[in-house]
Amino acid sequence: MVADSKAFFEAVENRRSYYSLTKESPLSNDQLKELVEKAVKFAPTSFNGQQSRAVLVTGKKHEEVWDAVLKAYVGTLGGDKQQEAFWTDKINTQYKAGYGTVLFFEDQDVINAFSGKMPFLSQHFPIWSENSAGILQYIVWTALEAEGYGASLQHFGGFVPQVQTELTNLLDVSAQWKSTAILPFGKPAGPPGQPGKPAKEFEPLEKRTKFFFD
Repeated sequence: MVADSKAFFEAVENRRSYYSLTKESPLSNDQLKELVEKAVKFAPTSFNGQQSRAVLVTGKKHEEVWDAVLKAYVGTLGGDKQQEAFWTDKINTQYKAGYGTVLFFEDQDVINAFSGKMPFLSQHFPIWSENSAGILQYIVWTALEAEGYGASLQHFGGFVPQVQTELTNLLDVSAQWKSTAILPFGKPAGPPGQPGKPAKEFEPLEKRTKFFFD
């Protein structure tokens, strides 16, 4: 490993999904705010659009976020009591149990404005927006891991419109802020991965990479 990138790749390797979280926090809220601000500021965006948004919540607001997610999601389960019980337990014990949450959005007003200026690229701007969203999420997630947190990336706002509506109202953000991911975090109370699931395995890199050094 090249020495200058060793610490970076250690953080990359150590970033995993943690579902057993506590309400302990290695950093102060001000330090968490600085971490999120730095990630948002320096995460790249196509044409320097800077459309990526993030909202950090801790304490009561963190719990309200997950109460809102649960309420909206349970409402889509068609009265299936078994599923309602499963998701209530999962959300309360794996996500709400953490110290805080970072919610990620992409501002559609910015994306639509670029599409209007460059209609020949309009079909690509939503894709590039998702690229930017993923980069920002990864920076925050990996930085939190490096500071001693565990986290997991959830997408309720992306596939449940009712969750998007609840979060828009609760956080008082523009309706044009499209939810891309929700990152609950806290000090880990156990190993990474879903409880009871086998250890993570990796596909052979020979199947996933190619190199040309001519």
